[in-house]
Amino acid sequence: MKRQILSVIAAVFTAITVSAQISEGHVKYSIEMTSDNPEMAMGIAMMQGSTLDLYFKGTKSRSEMTMGSLMTTVVISDADKKESLTLMSGMMGNTAYRSSIEDEAEESEETPDMEITVTEETKVILGYTCKKAIMTDEEGNESVFWVTEEIEVNKEGQTMLNNKIPGFPLQMEVLTNGMTMSITALEFAKKIKDKKLFDMVIPDGYTETTQEELMQEFEGQ
Repeated sequence: MKRQILSVIAAVFTAITVSAQISEGHVKYSIEMTSDNPEMAMGIAMMQGSTLDLYFKGTKSRSEMTMGSLMTTVVISDADKKESLTLMSGMMGNTAYRSSIEDEAEESEETPDMEITVTEETKVILGYTCKKAIMTDEEGNESVFWVTEEIEVNKEGQTMLNNKIPGFPLQMEVLTNGMTMSITALEFAKKIKDKKLFDMVIPDGYTETTQEELMQEFEGQ
């Protein structure tokens, strides 16, 4: 069971980055995961009730992804400092690591090319007009994004926001490693009251590591 849960967590990490545009806010999303793979489906069942919260203001952003009761991942990014901080808490304990946004951008350029198609199909989500964008990988798998140009978010350093997809997603259906992850915006507030959400200080109780060491620990499970 532990291996199945870790497989789902690894799949999630693999997935997920105008005038009068809104450049500050808090979007709350629901997350649903499904899979035709019976082994992966067992792990997914333990992640019911997963959520994603995205906070942004200017060049700063913060994502909080809670995968059921198993794990919470927080990514705080500051494009001015060219740095991001990732905090993970849950079954693996509390860990933190810092990343260079420039290094992450270089690694992204080395990943296989994805074909991006922005269609003229539209729908309204939370009052915002969104266009349908389709991302196709080398194996022909399609992920669908409904994006709006009315909201402007700096995507640097945020794994849940794909720089290659134009606009800001209010709904996503991402296919990765045999799992479909459907993410839908439920609420949107245009102001953030607590600016400390963007602090880059590692909280007490977290062990600082590196991304490489953490991935080696995942692979060793």
